[in-house]
Amino acid sequence: MSVNFHAFQNIGVLFAECEALYEQWTQEFTGFKPERISRILKLKYDEEYLYITYFDVLYRLEIKEGKLSKQDKDGQWQDNLYFNECMVIYHLLKYTKDNPGKAGIWVPNATLDERVTRNRNMPDPLLTPFARKWSGNCAGLKQACINAGGKEFDKGDVAFQFAAFPFMEVQIIFWDADEDFPAQVQVLFDKKVTDYVHFETTGCVIADLFEKINSPDRN
Repeated sequence: MSVNFHAFQNIGVLFAECEALYEQWTQEFTGFKPERISRILKLKYDEEYLYITYFDVLYRLEIKEGKLSKQDKDGQWQDNLYFNECMVIYHLLKYTKDNPGKAGIWVPNATLDERVTRNRNMPDPLLTPFARKWSGNCAGLKQACINAGGKEFDKGDVAFQFAAFPFMEVQIIFWDADEDFPAQVQVLFDKKVTDYVHFETTGCVIADLFEKINSPDRN
């Protein structure tokens, strides 16, 4: 099974609709002590909330009840969040190591798990549709990545780096279709990204990034 499969399944799913998981994670973070994670990740907090920026959007954890909300474009706080974005933030707060680091080596997220987690003969449920969508439209993809806050670098036909968090980046490299091969996209993380999140969390990050690029009005 693809490491990205569950993230794909949960695109557009509101977290509150997943009642068992919603209850599990809000209970786990009820009464959360923010001192440790704030020191490690340099996050701001007060008596009520811990704040964190994810893909340039400000989120907050309500310390008393363990609930997440995010700030919309009008500066209002919204608590009707999607499954993938909630999992990324909860996992970050849960799995970050005491001294997280970076390897400086970029790898596909499917290589982060030592177990076999995918069938190489099956199309990836996140990467394949994204590549098909932008096939033949490198200029459009480039502009969409710029609009999504990416920083361009020189590789493939289109390549951008994004800050999922201020301390955690993700890269996309796109090759357009030619006479021999269909369009392809590769998404890369630092090899030590699991110092911050579970390896499966990276699928949620990819899903959220692709949503940000494909459907900017959703954020």
